[in-house]
Amino acid sequence: MRRLAQLLGVFLVWLLLCGSALAGGHGPVPEQGLTITGEVKRPLKLSVEDLSRFQAVEIQLNEVGRDGKFHGVYLHKAVPLRTLLDMAQVIKQDQAFNKQIDLAIRVTDATGKQVVLSWGEIYYSNPAEIAIAYAATPVKPGMTEARCQKCHGPEIYRQSLDVYEKPALMPKLLMRKDFYTDRCLEGITRIEVIDLYPSIKVDRFAKLESEDFLVTGAVAKELTLSEMQEFPRMEMAKKVVGVHMGYHGLHNYKGVSLAKVLKEAGAGDELTKVVMISAPDGYRALFSFGELFQSFAGKRIMLAESDNGKLLQGQRGGKYRIIVPEELVDDRDVLAVERIEVVDLKAQPKISIIGVGPGDTDLLTLEAINALARADVLVAPADIANRFTPYLGDKPVLFDPLKLIKHIYRRDHPELSAEQLTKQVDAEREAGVVKIREALNAGKNVAFLDWGDSLIYGSSRWIRHFFSDDQLETVPAMSSFNAANAMLQRDIGAGGSIVITMPSGLKEHPGLLKAVAESGDTLAIFMGLKEFEELKESFDRYYAADTPVALVYSAGVAGSERLVRTTLGKSVAALQADSERFLGLIYMGPRLLQRSSECQ
Repeated sequence: MRRLAQLLGVFLVWLLLCGSALAGGHGPVPEQGLTITGEVKRPLKLSVEDLSRFQAVEIQLNEVGRDGKFHGVYLHKAVPLRTLLDMAQVIKQDQAFNKQIDLAIRVTDATGKQVVLSWGEIYYSNPAEIAIAYAATPVKPGMTEARCQKCHGPEIYRQSLDVYEKPALMPKLLMRKDFYTDRCLEGITRIEVIDLYPSIKVDRFAKLESEDFLVTGAVAKELTLSEMQEFPRMEMAKKVVGVHMGYHGLHNYKGVSLAKVLKEAGAGDELTKVVMISAPDGYRALFSFGELFQSFAGKRIMLAESDNGKLLQGQRGGKYRIIVPEELVDDRDVLAVERIEVVDLKAQPKISIIGVGPGDTDLLTLEAINALARADVLVAPADIANRFTPYLGDKPVLFDPLKLIKHIYRRDHPELSAEQLTKQVDAEREAGVVKIREALNAGKNVAFLDWGDSLIYGSSRWIRHFFSDDQLETVPAMSSFNAANAMLQRDIGAGGSIVITMPSGLKEHPGLLKAVAESGDTLAIFMGLKEFEELKESFDRYYAADTPVALVYSAGVAGSERLVRTTLGKSVAALQADSERFLGLIYMGPRLLQRSSECQ
């Protein structure tokens, strides 16, 4: 019943992640659909068909980029991005600062182009301002070409009409407040919620005072400003409404545009950049460069020096205060600004080494699901690609790395000498590395899939010799060791040590076996089924015949899991009674008899 319940749970997660992908969408749809991952409780995978089932809003955009090029006028049917994020349940891990106003949202299209939004611009404006479109209808001029020719030559009007020849790719990010539509990416494939985990100490008792502020991070020159006389002044009225305190009056602020200060620091205007603004007590808020430089409302975000004619200097929350005049609430109004840090969140292509667990899909971690969603191409054993198809979709597989493990390669090529085998495996590995590098150079993320925990006797170890640490990320995973421990239902450490090894480790270090036996600690042997009889003589030398032994087969593989409790004296017969010679762990030691530790 427990396994049935797990399988039902996996089926429900599969439905959530895959939506109606099997039913197919309509219109031009990216192969992978749209994924929502990162700092969320429920990672989502949504097709265009899935999006069309939500309550829609209609949004017309007159699309012109910062380069002045016209991209058409479209009437879209769309779903507010806030609705989708609420469905995915944005979360923050345990932190002293638990407001979500320092989170960023990175959106990526099928070509790898990225833009970044702030959590605040999504949640502190009306829902329809930022949405994900699933359909678009061109709004073309009503007049005929003949009438157009009365005012313009074809070299003028044809440019405006030709943009409609190529249909808009869905899903599409819509930014209704942006004047220029460079953030309105088409064919988006990924939405990631990002927590920067800034090293900003939260001290609720700190004085909200700051005589100057630092502009730092991804800027051409750092600035420390105590006066802003050289900047043009601006004045703005704001209806101050607090999340908890409600309406607090109409305030008239004077100060300097935040965008002007960032421009003076040489921060650029890349749409993957954000700025984190913080106060002495650790309060902070994040703003995207898109909202600051693409919209008129963003350009009115200011570093205020006075409120209703009174200087902020000398007051609580002075000398400078971030004011967001057109926001629905004042949560991102940061008092006593002390630090302004620019961060570029453009994701560099990486190799994610992902352990998918010991077998069943219900043992795949949420972090692994997130990493799979970020991947553009895969390096995967055929059995993983088959078993985890719902999570992988139609992403191309570059090669099967399991076939490049020497003992497996030997099974397929028994005619090769040891020298020939090594040379051939090395050549094929290098050919695989070339494919990975080509994918990285094309801006694609690579997922290298492995069974279990990739760093506990994983088959992916060899790939690490070809790439630097900053090109790799290792995603935490569940090992067969964890699944086997659950099957044992014993506290195998019992306040002592657990020694994990494999046959070669015991052969090369005979003193290790002696020390473990004398201490009474638990020995866990990976890949030892085939060589157990060969090691039996060494075990007999240090262990008594009645020493408990547990043989765990296919841990984590539903329908194949088997647990045999025996003793060292009877272990060979127990092993010979089972045909499995690879998928198993061997435990040995007196603590296998203990249900719980007496040392709590």
